[in-house]
Amino acid sequence: MRYRSLLNGLFPLFFLFFLSNCTKVKSTDIGVDLIPVVDNITTFDTSLEVIASTYLTPDSLLPILGRNASGDPGVFLLGHISDDPLFGKTTASIYIQFKPNMLPLRFQNVTDSLFIDSAVVCLKWLKTYGDTNAIQKVSVRRITGDLKRDSAYKTNVTVAYGEELGSTTFSPSSLKDSLSVFEQKVSNQLRIKLNNSFGQSLLVDDTTSGSQYKTDSTYNAFLKGFAIVPEVSGLGANANAIMSFAMADSLTNMRIYYRYYKNGLLDTTFIDFNVITRVSGPAANQITRDYAGSQAEQHLGPKPNGDSLVYIQADPGRYAVLRIPGIADFKSRKGNVMVHLAHLSMEEVVTTGRRPEIFTTPEYVYADVIDTLKNRFYPFLLDGFNNGQFEAVRFGSQKKRVTDGENQSVSNYKLNITRHLQDIVTRNTTNFPIRLSVPYFVVYPDFLMYFSVNPLGMGNVVLGGGNHSNPAKKMKLRIVYSKL
Repeated sequence: MRYRSLLNGLFPLFFLFFLSNCTKVKSTDIGVDLIPVVDNITTFDTSLEVIASTYLTPDSLLPILGRNASGDPGVFLLGHISDDPLFGKTTASIYIQFKPNMLPLRFQNVTDSLFIDSAVVCLKWLKTYGDTNAIQKVSVRRITGDLKRDSAYKTNVTVAYGEELGSTTFSPSSLKDSLSVFEQKVSNQLRIKLNNSFGQSLLVDDTTSGSQYKTDSTYNAFLKGFAIVPEVSGLGANANAIMSFAMADSLTNMRIYYRYYKNGLLDTTFIDFNVITRVSGPAANQITRDYAGSQAEQHLGPKPNGDSLVYIQADPGRYAVLRIPGIADFKSRKGNVMVHLAHLSMEEVVTTGRRPEIFTTPEYVYADVIDTLKNRFYPFLLDGFNNGQFEAVRFGSQKKRVTDGENQSVSNYKLNITRHLQDIVTRNTTNFPIRLSVPYFVVYPDFLMYFSVNPLGMGNVVLGGGNHSNPAKKMKLRIVYSKL
């Protein structure tokens, strides 16, 4: 059994070595900058049509968010996008349990001598995607459903919650402001004050037999956690942004400010309940997309001849499936050629309602191969990776800003699949479809590979499809090759 496990672990390395050495013509060894001049005598240039259709990310491929070995749940999203004409609405809620660092917990005094000043849920802000000036309203509610601290949850998780414990109204731009709190300067923090009746219920002496702070079990029975949810009507109806927060940061906590008698005088102090403690609680992030009434709603599902526009969106969102049937004809007519360059080229299309100043295009797009025989995905190992590490610039994933024929600044991507095409031509590998996406995290269990690509949930782009009416906007596979 030990030898079998060893072989299973080494298989991805053997596979990578095999792919690297079995191609008879390693065209990209000369480098993109050294591609020979296209003279139509020895070196030729052609383009193949790409048939592209857009799909919703299925539940099976949604991001899974969970704690790492250090207990860090990572980055979560919160907020509401109410009006993106291209991609519709997005709503993101956080489910989290803050806990004392030690149980049982001891306050500075006995219950009768403890007085609440305030209890505040604090979240360390990182980034905003959308309109930073549109007002958001966020409330904190008591979780009534069950979340398990030893489980990771997909972004379609649903958690029951009940009474409102506090709320705040703010513009995302204000999260950068500095505040003086308890003689300390803090910035980049969302603060939601909880009502004093709930705050007072937190001030229970641990020496009593019924204290919620006796054990982890008694605390969980008292407080399963908080649902931090955006309001999508009323004051929140015009909210138009989602914000990312670092859940394990020291500025993410529930802070209880309270007063107690010290030497006959009232003194004030505070205690923090955190995300990462000796007995960490559960954490989950729900992110929902609603495309009703949006442009994206009109461009969804398989199109036999491909779509003129491709709407892709950061996870959890939308991706595209690309097919290039012309590769078979190219191989049949040209034979075993040397492929100097194979670029999958795509460019942003400006559509009505586009608001690039607030809904930015993704910094990176990503592509991998859909093995339709084994129902799995695998990476472009030879084109986008170096020693097993993904290199976005090498692959061409990073966007470039260009000025199009209508004098509009747009995003342009050119994905390098040169060696992949050479393998199809020379080694007769299967011309499988390609998945084009804006992933948060990529996992390939068969290759023991996993890595992050983009921020969670942030970024979308409308690309020209293979049959777009403007030739300059068509998605295509450009090939530079020489006959052998």
